[in-house]
Order: sequence, then C-alpha cells, then structure tokens
Amino acid sequence: MIGVLGATTFVLYALAAVLLVRKYRGTRDAGFLWLGLPLVLLPLVALPLGFWLQAGIDRLTLGQQVSTFPFSLIEQGRITMGGFLTLLNLVEHVVWGVFALVAILAFNGRRKAPDSRA
Repeated sequence: MIGVLGATTFVLYALAAVLLVRKYRGTRDAGFLWLGLPLVLLPLVALPLGFWLQAGIDRLTLGQQVSTFPFSLIEQGRITMGGFLTLLNLVEHVVWGVFALVAILAFNGRRKAPDSRA
C-alpha cells in the first residue's frame, strides 16, 4: 500500500510539474516556475525522507537502537516521538510557506490599466 501511494504521489507531482512548465511557456511568467519549488520539488524530496523517517521510527518502536541523529534525541529522552514528528511537520510547513510566498511574489504584476473612458 505504501509503495502504491508513493508511486501515485510521484506521478501526481510529475503531472503538476508538466502543467507548470506548460503554463510558463504560454505566459513566460517566472512565477509558474517558482511554484515548482513548493508544489513539486519539496514534496518529491520529502518522499525519500518520509521513507527514511519511517524506517527509523519503526526501529525505535521495535526497541532497536538507532544512533542516527535525530533519532538519537528520542533514544536519549531529549524529545518524545510525538514532539519529534510535530517538529518535523512544522518545519516542513514553514519551508513550504516561504517557498510559496516567494512564488507568489515572483508572479508578474503587470495588469492592464483600466479603461479611463467612462
């Protein structure tokens, strides 16, 4: 099930990338390329990181030793597993939000002047 969802996610993000490039080609507005960071690149990078996190957390829950940072913080009792997962989730959202704001600001602000004839 996890493999199927991972593959489906990859296909969806690839389609989003194709649509953003097509939109850029039609408009030449760099904002569409910048949108590729939060909408395509970050989620694609998060996929292997998610599998790495799953492996580390699975080992911890089975009582096995995981000396790799940041899992070592959980083993040492410096942070709980729930706190660790929440922290990672919040950091991911902050990074995504920053890239989304950059993308929005990168959109071309040219607007057609309103017709002054009334």
